[in-house]
Amino acid sequence: MGAGGPASELIMFIVAVIVAGTVAGALTYVTNDIAHGINDKGSLLADKLRTDFAIINDPLNIPNSTSTNQYNYTFYIKNTGKTQFPFNPNAVQVFIDGDIVPPSNLTFTDINNNTITYLNPYEVGKIVVSLSGPLTKGSHRIVVVLENGERRSLIFKI
Repeated sequence: MGAGGPASELIMFIVAVIVAGTVAGALTYVTNDIAHGINDKGSLLADKLRTDFAIINDPLNIPNSTSTNQYNYTFYIKNTGKTQFPFNPNAVQVFIDGDIVPPSNLTFTDINNNTITYLNPYEVGKIVVSLSGPLTKGSHRIVVVLENGERRSLIFKI
């Protein structure tokens, strides 16, 4: 009877140490997971803050032309951020009046009409939107969305 008390206390102590170690390990894992999540989210936010652009057209005078049943409208994009961003039909989506313009109907160039794939800080690029029919007279809206989700819109008149 004298040996039963200390043995059971020893077993209870060992169980308590194992439970405490398991709880500490679980808390360490959860805390580490939260820290990594915050770090990843911070990196994404920092990237978004360094990426900025503007549509710099005169909304009352959108350059346009016609060629072989194609109506072309030119929009100027200026990289006002601190880092370059992809500037090509695979990375940039364009919407006119809520309808997405297919990548095959978009041409990305610099202001000298040279094809480019990235727009560097403070540079101006052109997006030429080719449509099968002319835009109707009146107000329209273009929305340009970069691959990281940054978006800008412009209401313009034809």
